[in-house]
Amino acid sequence: MFTSLFLILAQSTSPFGSPLPQTINPSAPMTMSEVRFNECVDLAVDDPPSGIVEANKWRIEGGGFLARHCLGFAYAEQFNWAAATKTFVEAAQEAEIAKYPRVANFWAQAGNAALAGNDPVKALEYLNAALVQGSLIGLEKGEVHLDRARAHVALDDYKAAKAEFVLVHKLAPQDPLAWLLSATLARRMNDLTLAKSDIAVAAKLAADDPAVALEAGNIAYSGGDLVEAKANWEKAIVMDAESRSAKAARAYLEQLATSTIE
Repeated sequence: MFTSLFLILAQSTSPFGSPLPQTINPSAPMTMSEVRFNECVDLAVDDPPSGIVEANKWRIEGGGFLARHCLGFAYAEQFNWAAATKTFVEAAQEAEIAKYPRVANFWAQAGNAALAGNDPVKALEYLNAALVQGSLIGLEKGEVHLDRARAHVALDDYKAAKAEFVLVHKLAPQDPLAWLLSATLARRMNDLTLAKSDIAVAAKLAADDPAVALEAGNIAYSGGDLVEAKANWEKAIVMDAESRSAKAARAYLEQLATSTIE
């Protein structure tokens, strides 16, 4: 029943987007260069063209890998993923030669940019380079494994992605996006028990997120619970009618209304 709608739901509608740039916030006091880096990144986020000018000016002045890394953020803010990835990789290589203690974060950002630019193979290469440094712990390490999971999904290697999510949930148990994406993956793998369990955790952590409500509806529909599916899709629309998730939910409800139950 509802064959065409089921085919739509076979595709992921979850937000697999790229996280926002992160400034340096180490436990130890920052150097003057790191302070300038944070200021440069703030500018890159608020005004990418000005960020590019500032980062290049700083590079000419000898800003090195920190200036180059800031430049990568400015490109990322413009969704120029090819330039961002190339610049992040160059910054990571320079930081590695300089034995900069946060080089793992540089490789992680390169991997994230490659993933956003639809190059999961390169993303895995750079994310592996981040992990091999051995300096990431907790949430930062969990986010790298989350990006690895996303890369494996993009390569249709669901088994590998599922293994990554196990690590993510141990390292970053409070990340609602991780639970949402693992629920989506479980649904795609026809493991509805796991999908329901994971989306329930996501719903507790992000009760007002329309993407979570949308996926809850998708999972309910896949399990044959049309009442629950409709309720969750309607909830996604109420939460944020202009969101991508609400638009998808509205399309599902419209198709559901015109379908015939066999």
